Amino acid sequence: MKNVEYINVRHGFKNGDIIVTLLPTNTNWPWITAARFRPELVPEELMAQGLTLTVEEYVHAMELLVNDARFTLYNICYKRVLVCWITIAFLVLLTLLFSGLTGLLLLSLGVLWLVLNALAIFLCMWIKLKLSKGLEQCLASVNKLLNKHKLLLALDDRGKLSCHKVNLCYIYFDSGPCIAHLQQFIESEEGKTIMQGWEQRLDISTNDIVIQGNNATRLSRKQDMAEQIFLRYLQRWGKDYLRRRLDWTLDEEGGNPAAPRHLTQALCPCQYSEEILRNKEPKDTRACCPLCNDWLRRRGLD
Repeated sequence: MKNVEYINVRHGFKNGDIIVTLLPTNTNWPWITAARFRPELVPEELMAQGLTLTVEEYVHAMELLVNDARFTLYNICYKRVLVCWITIAFLVLLTLLFSGLTGLLLLSLGVLWLVLNALAIFLCMWIKLKLSKGLEQCLASVNKLLNKHKLLLALDDRGKLSCHKVNLCYIYFDSGPCIAHLQQFIESEEGKTIMQGWEQRLDISTNDIVIQGNNATRLSRKQDMAEQIFLRYLQRWGKDYLRRRLDWTLDEEGGNPAAPRHLTQALCPCQYSEEILRNKEPKDTRACCPLCNDWLRRRGLD
């Protein structure tokens, strides 16, 4: 069974072109079994003239992805965790209603069910956030290998309950100008629109590398910070881009204003990352509950 969505092979590419979309190879029990991808099946579209990706590098990148537990957990749990809990909660409610209990005991159990149900829903949303964050970190490591070939990999989960509608999309994109622009943005805006301490809330390493010895040498990691930020939010950008949420919408109120930078038809990754950095607030380590503290600060109640 062919696991590639057919796209005409061509020699010239521009930023944002979707080169190929990989579909799951398993077709049995799609509502139960997780989507599986076979790294050894190499799509011919990625071997087109003008692309420098080799077969070995493609297989290595795909093996890194499919063998990562974060990808597997997202694949199985992301669309199901909340639905599974709602189903369980509904069955518990039916059990209570038809248990024959009456009076104050039934009322107390009903209130307890409401409280536990609300807490469990918040827990499910927190789990989904962690799964999404784990997937972003996983794809950042994969895209670090593909980036030098001007390729980006993004996952688009188009299913509701089914695990079988996970698509892997290879996008052509020259990241050099984006990374250079992000580096300039960080250097010019740090301490201004970007608040001090913002890097503590990113999943990137900013600590200097120390070479130990008689004369310790310290190597700064500030230079590759822009690339780390670019890769960190690439999956988030790719998902929105594939769903056309970032297209320029001149005629719509509140839409994206037309300001093409490195992508003609939509918001490019560096613009997307800049918006995140501008709204990234520093983490207050003194707060006993950072989430509550952030909520109060945004409303001027801190």
